[in-house]
Amino acid sequence: MMGEETPSRNVVSQFFFRISQLYQLQLDRLTPHTRVRWCGAAFLIFLFLLRVFTKQGWYIVTYALGIYHLNLFIAFLTPKIDPALDLDGTGIANTHTKEEFRPFIRRLPEFKFWYAVAKSTVIGIICTFFEVFNVPVFWPILVMYFITLFCITMKRQIKHMIKYRYLPFTHSKPRYQRVPETQ
Repeated sequence: MMGEETPSRNVVSQFFFRISQLYQLQLDRLTPHTRVRWCGAAFLIFLFLLRVFTKQGWYIVTYALGIYHLNLFIAFLTPKIDPALDLDGTGIANTHTKEEFRPFIRRLPEFKFWYAVAKSTVIGIICTFFEVFNVPVFWPILVMYFITLFCITMKRQIKHMIKYRYLPFTHSKPRYQRVPETQ
């Protein structure tokens, strides 16, 4: 019949389902440990850069990874609802309203930012094992182009932050302490 699965296919699908459950369980356990996650991501980036420097190649992969990480960082700094597009029906951006406080909500949440950085870095490391990705280029031009792109992009992002008066980072977040119960 058409709707029935073969026993071997069912075992394979159960195996991959169980693997995905275990993977999700590990991600769930890592979620509250922000510093540990970012230290792990920094270590992966260090391993990638060490491999690129020791093998003297894969500059295109490095450049693509850098551009991707820059794109993720910009999405991390950008609000989910862009104030420039928040029109009040008049066609004018609504910047000085007396509305209730709206908290900063990121377009790319921190966990997804970390996850994308870690996953893309692992993919970059894997790419360094294949010679097909080792395209010969004059790397100083790529470095200068990346620095220029970074400066232009960050300048535009900072101007946007100043114009619409938002700060994506909170340094002095209030911490509420538990009041001891009196008996």
